[in-house]
Amino acid sequence: MVKMDEKTYLEIYDSVNTFEDAERISREIHAPVGIITTILQQKVVRRVIQNHARMQRYTERHLQKWQEGNAILHIAQWNRFPATLMAAMILKEMGHSKKYINIMFKNPETIRDRRLRTEVVQALNSDYFYSPKAHQNQRARGQMGENIIKKWLDVQDIVHLNENDLRKNGKGKTPDFVLDEPLTIDNTDIRWIESKSTFGEVWEHQYYYQKQFKHYEKEYGQGLVVYWYGFVDSISLEGHLIKDYEFFDEMTDVDELLGFAGNW
Repeated sequence: MVKMDEKTYLEIYDSVNTFEDAERISREIHAPVGIITTILQQKVVRRVIQNHARMQRYTERHLQKWQEGNAILHIAQWNRFPATLMAAMILKEMGHSKKYINIMFKNPETIRDRRLRTEVVQALNSDYFYSPKAHQNQRARGQMGENIIKKWLDVQDIVHLNENDLRKNGKGKTPDFVLDEPLTIDNTDIRWIESKSTFGEVWEHQYYYQKQFKHYEKEYGQGLVVYWYGFVDSISLEGHLIKDYEFFDEMTDVDELLGFAGNW
């Protein structure tokens, strides 16, 4: 398994700031670029959580900088903030509604002002984590992980219900797959499987445990969590199982998933 010790994880986390960094680190430690890119995404998301309120307090200043001739992308880079979010703040300060901003992001060709149109497109194309295309890629990556597990279950003729089946039956919090009969892996009988197209580290794992996993355990019993891009060795599910992509290495789509986080 691609278990990573906390020290190595923190070294990667501290040193990865761009996609170029991710590619370099991937070569240096001989790990799939998708793993490093996913850690970069975690870093960017946390930075946004920490700085979003402060950024919002200065939206008037950001708009003034834009009116002085500074490009949205450059303002975002100066503030180390995702360009899509910076564009949204500036557009809101201009007086545009959230609904119209979403329309502009999905269809920037509808923006009449030539400079604004050019800069919004530039901002969206440079943002690998918060742009509409980035969100689309993240959803696709999540679906790819679930599809691999479904194929794996089907190949072994393991009867199961997926999340949609369970919700049709009136279930609330549901894992991605619930097995009709327990499946024994590593001497553990599992009854559900949850797919996470991310890297499992302590903070994120605890978040998912409180929000999802403990409810699945209460409802169905022991389960398997798949962190497709690896995980730190300090997390556990109190006797439940955690696996990564290597557990499914016979499935042909795994390599595509591992490289997907680096695609744009």
